[in-house]
Amino acid sequence: MPASAFNALSALGGGLQEIRLRADKPITVLYKGKKYFLSENGLTLKRNSAIIVSVSDVRSAFLNACQHSVHSFAGQLADGFLSPDGGIRIGVGGTAVTEGSKVVSFKDISSLNIRIPSEIKNCSLPAAKYLLSPIRNVLVVSGPGGGKTTFLRDLIYQTSLLRNPPNVLVADERNEISGTEGGAARFDLGDFCDCVCMADKIFAFASGVRTMTPDVLACDEISMKDLPSLREISADGVKLFCTMHGDGPADIESRGTENFAGVFERFVFLTDKNMAGEIDGVYDEKMRRLDE
Repeated sequence: MPASAFNALSALGGGLQEIRLRADKPITVLYKGKKYFLSENGLTLKRNSAIIVSVSDVRSAFLNACQHSVHSFAGQLADGFLSPDGGIRIGVGGTAVTEGSKVVSFKDISSLNIRIPSEIKNCSLPAAKYLLSPIRNVLVVSGPGGGKTTFLRDLIYQTSLLRNPPNVLVADERNEISGTEGGAARFDLGDFCDCVCMADKIFAFASGVRTMTPDVLACDEISMKDLPSLREISADGVKLFCTMHGDGPADIESRGTENFAGVFERFVFLTDKNMAGEIDGVYDEKMRRLDE
């Protein structure tokens, strides 16, 4: 990115959620839930004041994120993202390189979506009495950028403050929950947490649960196809803290509440109106609101 962009971003402080670089287009950012262009003076709604990034700027940012070794990040690129360090995730747009029907990398990089992780201590506390007394199987639901990972991160931390803290295994598929670097987590998940980073959920569900014997399994962005495995894990007595993309209770009900039966006991729906991780409502397994 141009030096002027770095200077403008550095001046923003907290609240920055996303930076989007698109070749020959203005830099856009998501800041405290709202979209802006980025100018040399900071945030703006005026396109003609925005910093434009070139194809060369985007490629340079991509190579820096790969530490100038695209091959080293081939496994991540096959899933369309980079996770260089510290919990940052970078979505990649460009031309897919395929082998047969499988995407193995990207070339001609045209855009990057840089997701900035945040840590908001105690954001889960307003819901804690419904989730941790006793510990329930919890599914946190919101749209993209709604703060699911932020909420999950704090919920894990809050378990470490309980009188009898559980051992929590974090299946950190994209290293966004813990932000582990060199074996140390960037984010505070408490003193009773173990992480399996950069491994797919299937490995963590099978091997991690067997070898680490957690009381709670936490994972981000599950899909409907993960529910059978999670149901088995729950049946073995392991509690679940998970997140899923969704748009409120009606969206979850449209997918069939019977699919979630025996898996989740509490649903937390988030809104991004004011900040990431803000609670919109807490519901039980029958979609009855608890926090009114």
